[in-house]
Amino acid sequence: MDDKKQKNDKGMSRRNMLKWLAAGTISAVAGSYGWRRTMSCGKDGYSTAGVMPEIIPTDKMTYRTDPHTGKKVSLLGYGLMRLPVKEGANPNSDEVDQDMVNKLVDYAIAHGINYFDTAHPYHKGMSQIAIGKALKKYPRDKFFLATKMPTPHMPTLEQAKEIFEKQLRDCQVEYFDYYLLHNLQTIEVYKEIYENRGILHYLLEQKRKGRIRNLGFSFHGTRSLMEYLLNLDLQWDFVQIQCNYHDWDRGAELPAWMQQSERVPARWMYEKLTEKQIPITVMEPLLGGRLTRLSRSAIAILKQAAPEQSIASWAFRFVGSLPNILCVLSGMTYMENLQENICTFSPLQPLSEEEHKVLDKALDVFLGNRTVPCTGCQYCTPCPYGVDIPAVFAHYNKCVNEEQMPKDRMDEDYRRARRRFLIGYDRSVPELQQANRCIQCGQCVSKCPQWINIPKEMQKIDRFVEKLKLEK
Repeated sequence: MDDKKQKNDKGMSRRNMLKWLAAGTISAVAGSYGWRRTMSCGKDGYSTAGVMPEIIPTDKMTYRTDPHTGKKVSLLGYGLMRLPVKEGANPNSDEVDQDMVNKLVDYAIAHGINYFDTAHPYHKGMSQIAIGKALKKYPRDKFFLATKMPTPHMPTLEQAKEIFEKQLRDCQVEYFDYYLLHNLQTIEVYKEIYENRGILHYLLEQKRKGRIRNLGFSFHGTRSLMEYLLNLDLQWDFVQIQCNYHDWDRGAELPAWMQQSERVPARWMYEKLTEKQIPITVMEPLLGGRLTRLSRSAIAILKQAAPEQSIASWAFRFVGSLPNILCVLSGMTYMENLQENICTFSPLQPLSEEEHKVLDKALDVFLGNRTVPCTGCQYCTPCPYGVDIPAVFAHYNKCVNEEQMPKDRMDEDYRRARRRFLIGYDRSVPELQQANRCIQCGQCVSKCPQWINIPKEMQKIDRFVEKLKLEK
């Protein structure tokens, strides 16, 4: 393919891309996540973006070989949890923009991506339908498709059978390459659904029939659950874990009532699974985007070391450098996200020892800021009392990371910071969806994969907001 064709393959010229960015048609989230063709700097002198190359390669994608099948899987996988939706629709709604999904999938396949990961709950079931339509025109051996049994919904055996058959119909396939027990959290729930109700036996039967080629699970649970699953008389074909440089030695937060010895650092899971020779697929390599929205001081450290790299690329390169990672999933809503990630993985350049030290330094600075560990997955929604939980946390975290939090009244910038926080809060979260609507019912707590004590955090933010409002 010649240079001119590759340049046009990006969907727009350099000039048009710049116009598009300037016009603000990409959302603020995508803008903080993606690459730019020219370096633009914030008030701190650094941009979170990187420099997009003129030519996006079509033949340089990094692949890993699945040891169970011998097939090559693209190290970059397409996560289908946050597909583009129609203009004005809620980002998590079922109003998926099919035309844009088709374009993104076509572009992904043309540039070497062959792993697509969806799930029954994503976009209220429309994610599976959308990817089924987008992949229908491709030969079945051109792609790997993964989906999941919705554990949090506690299905009966009959419901599980109906769900599985519907998933095949919706995705328009005769088999799934990778199938997961979704979002496992505790031994008790796992045993009740998959052992007592016979759903694991049913899925193993589907595997014997060839309708599931690889069976695994996605994990948001405790150390004892992981050990239980790995000690079963069962050979898991793969396991999907949350892995990123933030969680590598720390792991996700656990609720106060749970023993902290149950905490599961990503390093511990990685080593356990590697010891068992189980390949790993990775979710949340960017921790729901939090690792693209570091504090200004942390961003400055990374940009000083590598001015042309995006902040997101550091996180992807960290995970991709681990040899037992089969595939790294990224939810790519916009073409800009997709293009950036293709550049990072085409080919992937593993982090050097010196770059690991730089990343550790930036992480230490970032951890000095107290943010809420929300990834924006929206599993906690809808709130029965209307609170937009992810939006409340997003505004609070944004102000913390940008080092714009109102401090004390003696600070010379206090009045300006106070006004900026309150105005931004009202603009980001409608009044009837703010933290003061939370009645501490706790229905959201068990749904959170990050184990956040959401009512406690809502109460803390509400008290902070009320304090600011009272201090004229």
